[in-house]
Amino acid sequence: MSLIRRSENLWEYRDTCNVYVLKSGTECLLIDTGSGAVMQHLAAIGIERVDWVLHTHHHRDQCWGTPSLQQAGAKVAVPEYERHLFDNVEACWQARRLYDNLNDSNTFFSLGKNLPVDAVLEDYGTFVWEEYEFRILPAKGHTYGMVALIAEVDGKKIAFIGDLMTSGGKLYQLHAMEYAYGDLLGVEFTMQSIPALKKERPEIAYPSHGAPICEVKPNIEELESRLETLADIGGLFTSGRGIPFKDSEALRESRLQKITEHLLWAGPYTCSNFYIVLSGSGHAMLIDYGLATVGHVHATSDHDVPQALRFIERHVDQLRDDYGVRDIELVVPTHVHDDHVCGIPLLQRHFGTHCWALDCVAKVIADPAAWASTPSCFHKPIEVQRILRDGEGFHWRGFDFQVHYAPGQTEFHSIVFGEIDGKRIIFGGDNLSLSNPHAGGIEREIPVQTTVMRNSFQLEMHRQCAKVMRATLPDLICPGHGELITMDQSRIAEYTDYIERKEAAFRDVVGEPVNHFIDLFWARMLPYVSETSPGSGVDYTIEIRNNLERMAVYSARLLPAFGWTSDGKTQSITLQPGEQDKILLWATAPSQVDPRRRLITAEILIDGVSQGPVCEALVSVSGDWPAQPLPVLPADKRQMQHP
Repeated sequence: MSLIRRSENLWEYRDTCNVYVLKSGTECLLIDTGSGAVMQHLAAIGIERVDWVLHTHHHRDQCWGTPSLQQAGAKVAVPEYERHLFDNVEACWQARRLYDNLNDSNTFFSLGKNLPVDAVLEDYGTFVWEEYEFRILPAKGHTYGMVALIAEVDGKKIAFIGDLMTSGGKLYQLHAMEYAYGDLLGVEFTMQSIPALKKERPEIAYPSHGAPICEVKPNIEELESRLETLADIGGLFTSGRGIPFKDSEALRESRLQKITEHLLWAGPYTCSNFYIVLSGSGHAMLIDYGLATVGHVHATSDHDVPQALRFIERHVDQLRDDYGVRDIELVVPTHVHDDHVCGIPLLQRHFGTHCWALDCVAKVIADPAAWASTPSCFHKPIEVQRILRDGEGFHWRGFDFQVHYAPGQTEFHSIVFGEIDGKRIIFGGDNLSLSNPHAGGIEREIPVQTTVMRNSFQLEMHRQCAKVMRATLPDLICPGHGELITMDQSRIAEYTDYIERKEAAFRDVVGEPVNHFIDLFWARMLPYVSETSPGSGVDYTIEIRNNLERMAVYSARLLPAFGWTSDGKTQSITLQPGEQDKILLWATAPSQVDPRRRLITAEILIDGVSQGPVCEALVSVSGDWPAQPLPVLPADKRQMQHP
């Protein structure tokens, strides 16, 4: 890749991001650095020294090569609201919540090692270098602290806009719009940022990815229109984490309610619904077993600890005293989220309860440290006695069920279908809820599909859920949150229409192929959290999903730091469109104890083109490894009493 000349003194280098080179005599200033490979090309245009690097935002693809620039003498300026993600990022990783995590902002795409900072780029301030003066404009959206830099270069007013938008009036990545769990707050932030850019009236805008934007005003107006359409879908901007109830109701455990003769639920004043199928002879099967009230979900900074979720036992007395249950025999989790599974370890330890789960659910709940990059992982491993496959049926004490892969609200999600007392019932987990979207001319509550981008969202996931609904034709949905939902053909049609409108809005707001810009976890590094001993090796699996509409060669290599080593080799696989596979890599720990979390990243290449250090994992080196667990007092299993 060579430099592209954009004007007399401005060049562009296509790397893991677009790196812009602004020349003054034999010196230059860089806007972002990518991998740092631009250094190899500067002499060809008469540049002897890089004086400054200005970063638009903190993401690794923008700045992973900056340390090499600093070693060559360059100074670094960063956005004021992201300084901590540069020069104090190691502390951020130590404090970062791993479990019970409802913060979906994309600060996980940060560097792993502190990067010294020489200056900050203050909102609405200026940065002067040689004959150039940059006006610093807030560009909140893709990240919270991102900035745009406005300057006159070679007689034209131009804007370096980071990942605020791309050519054609599109967002770069839809998943970056998610800040809190299940919102798309970045859409609102972007809607506030792009009018400010439009007021500056730049003649050309240079984004971090893609082609220059030569007609800035029409492109901004196109994006505004798309974002308004997206907002008009409704139900996309609030997390919906609880159900309104009176304070007094939150203080008491709700009473179990009968749905049919053999089916109970723990609603309606609850955070996470669970359901009980009764055998009629003293046995119970549970669908999920989670939190009583939303107050147990610690999402604010005052609870920002790695393992904050503490389960309080629910309804055991009522099952025994009111319904004659002597044995909680089986629990089937619909999906992996901690607010739905955090009670299962208690059931297993105190009542000998078996857990059966769909394969994709089982692998996460059985090994949460490996999968801690996905939100709302519960920190305690759950033993799964039977792994179910998509479409597999199972029988429990006179009742027949089927489990279906339904990756709607998270990639690791199932729907459990069964006929109970003459009703066709779906246990839908977090996939469906009733809502009035106040959009599309609809002014009533309809079944809607929740969306969380960081839950490995891919565009076809919601279609898969609708397919299951049409195939099973349920009379009743028992959701993971909120009230029961009666279903018929018209409601299934409303639900399908909502999904189609949402999908169309998602398709329109990013580039093609759509999933390449929607799917956050197209490359994932496992295990995400691990601990080893000095000098030992750690095996890493890089899971790759080809979201392109063509065959492609995917390659990966580890980028160890902090005394870690690897062989430095790049391993490759060839994937057809939509295909998934794994790349195996390994790293060796330093010879000394290092109990702090250290970040190890993997650079991913597609057809030889680097995408940068896309995925990461956290590892520590312990002097007492493997750690010996504290003894736990034995429990009397299968006794229906308080643990």
